Amino acid sequence: MHAQSPIRAVLFDLDGTLLDSYTLIAESFRHACRAVLGREISDAEIVADWGAPLRVRFQRVRGAAPSRVKTLMDAYLAYYDAQHDRLATLFPGVPEMLEALKRRGCHMGLVTSKRRYTTRLAVQAFALGRFFDAVVSEQDVPAAKPAPDPVLKALRDLDAQPHEALMVGDAVFDIQAARAAGVASVAALWGSREIEAVRAAGPDYEVASPNDVAALIGSGRR
Repeated sequence: MHAQSPIRAVLFDLDGTLLDSYTLIAESFRHACRAVLGREISDAEIVADWGAPLRVRFQRVRGAAPSRVKTLMDAYLAYYDAQHDRLATLFPGVPEMLEALKRRGCHMGLVTSKRRYTTRLAVQAFALGRFFDAVVSEQDVPAAKPAPDPVLKALRDLDAQPHEALMVGDAVFDIQAARAAGVASVAALWGSREIEAVRAAGPDYEVASPNDVAALIGSGRR
């Protein structure tokens, strides 16, 4: 890590970092498992593999044979689409944080394990496109987080180097992907469902609110 390097790029995870979507995701999982598997899914199963691509998460659900994964995904996505604007919202302070970073001339990228379509739903619903010069979904790279691929693609799209960037995320996979890409990691604790695991992953920084991200960058710390 280059301690004195200026920060030119800030990369953000979406779910649990910018978007408070836990209720939407949980209800979509419950709906899919009721409709396809005929059973209720536990809270522990919902949060298992948090941050992994949807396909991977359904592959690990008890009773979800490989032949049923696509049907589960289809049921999930239909419910998610219909309920998105009712159940999802930005975390308090997120718009102000993004505005502050934009004023400072930071280039911003969105790095998510969501599929391209559901990523687009959030970007459009909350007018995020004006902030992000790079948007990388699970379908845009050979391997999703915790592999470095999505982080490195966002950096290429922003014409930034790893030592000039921060990766802000709420999940272990965000911290691992940042480290694999040579990017400093910032644990977004305000939305994390696995705070102790995230801390154990060894992020370079921890922040308790979106305002702390802008303050961290404004301080020049790296």
